[in-house]
Amino acid sequence: MKALYLFATLLWCLAPSFSWAAKIVVVPPIMFESHLYIFKTLASALHAEGHDTVFLVSEGREVPPSNHYRLQRYPGIFNSTSADNFLQSKVHNIFSGRLTPLELFDILDHYSQNCDAVVGSTFVMEQLKQEHFDLLLVDPNEMCGFVIAHILGVQYAVFSTGLWYPAEVGAPAPLSYVPEFNSLLTDHMSLWQRVANTAVYLVSRFGVQFLVLPKYDRIMRKYNIQPSVSMHDLVQSSRLWMLCTDMALEFPRPTLPHVVYVGGILTKPPNPLPQDFESWVKDTDEHGFVVVSFGAGVKYLSEDIAQKLAGALSRLPQRVIWRFSGVPPPNLGNNTKLVDWMPQNDLLASSALDYRGDEDKTADIEPRGRGFRRAGHSNTRAFLSHGGLNSIYEAMYHGVPVVGVPLFGDHYDTMTRVQAKGMGIMLEWKRMSEEDLHTAMVNVIMNKRYRERAQLLSQIHKDQPGHPVSRAVYWINYILRHHGAEHLRSAVYEIPTYQYFLLDVALVIGAGMLLIGYLFYRIGKCIQSGIGRGSPPVEKANGHCHNGIPNGKHKRNGHVRSTEKKLK
Repeated sequence: MKALYLFATLLWCLAPSFSWAAKIVVVPPIMFESHLYIFKTLASALHAEGHDTVFLVSEGREVPPSNHYRLQRYPGIFNSTSADNFLQSKVHNIFSGRLTPLELFDILDHYSQNCDAVVGSTFVMEQLKQEHFDLLLVDPNEMCGFVIAHILGVQYAVFSTGLWYPAEVGAPAPLSYVPEFNSLLTDHMSLWQRVANTAVYLVSRFGVQFLVLPKYDRIMRKYNIQPSVSMHDLVQSSRLWMLCTDMALEFPRPTLPHVVYVGGILTKPPNPLPQDFESWVKDTDEHGFVVVSFGAGVKYLSEDIAQKLAGALSRLPQRVIWRFSGVPPPNLGNNTKLVDWMPQNDLLASSALDYRGDEDKTADIEPRGRGFRRAGHSNTRAFLSHGGLNSIYEAMYHGVPVVGVPLFGDHYDTMTRVQAKGMGIMLEWKRMSEEDLHTAMVNVIMNKRYRERAQLLSQIHKDQPGHPVSRAVYWINYILRHHGAEHLRSAVYEIPTYQYFLLDVALVIGAGMLLIGYLFYRIGKCIQSGIGRGSPPVEKANGHCHNGIPNGKHKRNGHVRSTEKKLK
């Protein structure tokens, strides 16, 4: 009997997790492998909760098998090799002087072409329908997820792997202190910066509403997807927005209840270094070392930029470890080690260390408190990066100051925030000289305020209820338990534009003011008329008065004769 009671108690305790188990399909972007890393990490956490996760990926895309997720293939426009070649061609074009927005719009156009291939595959769509998914996760970089969710008739949530807070979320965004994506502005703007912010906002809204979303509207019309709905409405019907941003890095702004911040998904404590890296790190005790990486998505830098980087780094007393592909620059310094791969997170692990300069190498002070732990290598002095979001979060997690050379996409906005928060310095690759880079590296390494700010942001980032992955899983479970969590959705999605901006209220107030003004005018006229009727009549000549004196064709001609003659 006692055993039966224990078994019943165990079932009662496990019942919630059983009831929450769900089938979740993820639509990751067709390129940018760093985005896929985030989803694989999330899938592992969902698997631990008992959920069944399926990745919708193209045929030929290399995704390692795992017990934490399944793969559903479709005939896309890219495989791993062609996607990487396409991305590197975009980077090459940007370095060659082509306008970055044109290259990004070309990437977005290929996203829509791939969506056409997915939606047009009857076999794939039938396979997905047979799965009877409970939830679909959309990366807004791959907006086809909204269309697929509509076809499957499944509720969906946005999991953004970029920094930006889309205006389509519907949250208030006062342009006086909320910088628009790609504006490169902070939350403190001058008059002309606010003008520029407004201009970028209007251009962005025009681009999204008239260039991006219509591509998917045409796809839905092409395949006669029913019920008919606009892409704009699909975007705004998301049950939850999980954004890869964090208040340690982002500027404070208004938000909505169904928007949650889960920035730093890939951050984690350091692991022991591989033997060859450990031996190299131990040889850097005198001056420390600098980590250099421009991410997995940027494999080849232009020759000019590579030489500037190599020249500036060779002049540092620190040793340098640089993730690099291609032909080594001819001016590479003896202090620089090139590698095809590095354990970046483990090399950056210095967040809890109080670095006081080269003269004090014994400092090893760790902030104590919830969520903090001793980090790895006190020898890590700085991080030179392209400003990729995952890399910046790793640097912030470990308290490492950054020198950023953004290249495209959200790199600029990320580094704008890093610089505004005092954690690093941003340089523009088009204008940057070797001397500029060297000066920035020296400042970040020797001026300890950058490290202090990085460590402060690290503490703020960690001082939250749970890891970002745990929070993301919690909110996914939340909308599953509450069947879409309709109670979190604001009425902003249901009101017309004129009502949102109170144009009707302004019209009523304006009409009321005009009416009041007219009434005052009429009252004034009535009072003036009454005063006129109550005054004694004035003698007039020819129907005119001049200063109360009769005027017109009269002997006296309306003038008072001089009294001088009478006085005589």
